[in-house]
Amino acid sequence: MLQNPLFIHGWAFSSKIFKDFRGIKYDLPGHGKNKKPFKGFEEVLKELALITGKNHDVVGWSLGGSVALLFALKFPQKVNRLFLIGTTSHFAGAWEEKNIKAMKLLIKKKGIEVFRELAYGEFEGFFDEKSGFELLDEYVKLNLFPFLSKIDKKVYIIHGSEDKIVPPSEAYRLYKALKKAKLIILGGGHFPIRNEEELKTAILKSG
Repeated sequence: MLQNPLFIHGWAFSSKIFKDFRGIKYDLPGHGKNKKPFKGFEEVLKELALITGKNHDVVGWSLGGSVALLFALKFPQKVNRLFLIGTTSHFAGAWEEKNIKAMKLLIKKKGIEVFRELAYGEFEGFFDEKSGFELLDEYVKLNLFPFLSKIDKKVYIIHGSEDKIVPPSEAYRLYKALKKAKLIILGGGHFPIRNEEELKTAILKSG
């Protein structure tokens, strides 16, 4: 169902999150198998360009969805379709600054596990705190909304109705801004699709 898929995970996780999918799986800097320091989203896009060819279905979860959008803007020839799970075009626009500061403080105080549990459930994997928080700071500031109209790809927006990390209202905002979008709201939280069969079923049911 997915053609030449590329998977990009969310913040504080790793490509292991997509273990039940087949395809190219990328680890963000400071996450999983990628021990390189974060040097900006341009470097992330260069790394992705090196491991990809043309016409990939790109599946991005959370921050990974934002990276997928950046990838489509930077390298449109490499992207066939986009599948955005729990994604926002502007995280700082989804939450007040005080809420974001409180989240960071909670993570620094109680550890990354508290965020992982809220976003996904039990998860273990390498996370470099320095690179991770630098990446988070850049992500929070990233505002892709003004550029969404330039994306001329079919986009499936998949969002959990009980998402506590990215409000479902952000999915509707994405849907209205993208030219060729299909919106799929599922029961569940921030990561409502756990394997290829669930993804296939959700897309087929959406018509």
